Amino acid sequence: MTTPDGRSAEPAVPPPAPGASQVPDDAPPATLTSKQESVATKIRDLIIDGELAPGLHLMEVPLAERLGVSRTPVREALSLLAQEGLLEPGPKRGFKVRTFTLDDILQAYDVRGALEGLACRLLAERGVDQRLADQLQECLHVGDRLLTNGAFDEAHHGPWLEMNNQFHSLLTLGSGNAMLANFVMQSQRVPLASARHVHWYRLDTENFDLARRAHEDHHRVVQAILNRQSHRAQTWMEEHIFFSRELVARRFQEQPGGIGFNSANPL
Repeated sequence: MTTPDGRSAEPAVPPPAPGASQVPDDAPPATLTSKQESVATKIRDLIIDGELAPGLHLMEVPLAERLGVSRTPVREALSLLAQEGLLEPGPKRGFKVRTFTLDDILQAYDVRGALEGLACRLLAERGVDQRLADQLQECLHVGDRLLTNGAFDEAHHGPWLEMNNQFHSLLTLGSGNAMLANFVMQSQRVPLASARHVHWYRLDTENFDLARRAHEDHHRVVQAILNRQSHRAQTWMEEHIFFSRELVARRFQEQPGGIGFNSANPL
């Protein structure tokens, strides 16, 4: 485009959407030291686990004291998390924890379902090496052992979450598509949409049955991949993610105040 006097005209840049991160989309990714990356990981987990509540103004000094580090890595970590969309501008040029709506969470599940389904299809099409097959089978065995007692107690919580996260990570990373894995990782940074946070987990019969149903899906997905049934593998994973999506929606409807995010008292 040119102006009437022949000069090049710059295209108009639309304003950011309400609630969107004000860090420019084309901003170069932050280059962090190992300590800063460690701090960013810890703060990210605190946000996703709900220990840093939505809307909370994050102050560098209390966070640094809590994590046992100086303010510098905290400052750099907060900038990174703002770029990821977990934080938004807060008071005094600082940051606050972004508030995610039910629509945000369900959209993250939609992305997970499409991409993790694709990952399973790619795996089935190209085949699985013995090492990955053994790792997937080990996840299935761990889940089976946790389900043998017919009920969950507090001691099962951590191992179950670890197994579930490992299972989904193996499938995503095993697809061989780095961009796909990156987008899945981004979608799992939305609270309650991560494979590390099993929202239906409670110490009662109903939720134990839900866990058993979910693990049956794990078995079906792996079997389809090993049998090189690409369409079936994709469909089973999409259904598996949709199952969790609908449970989140139902829990929001049952609890007018929304679902809590405290993983110490999982839903």
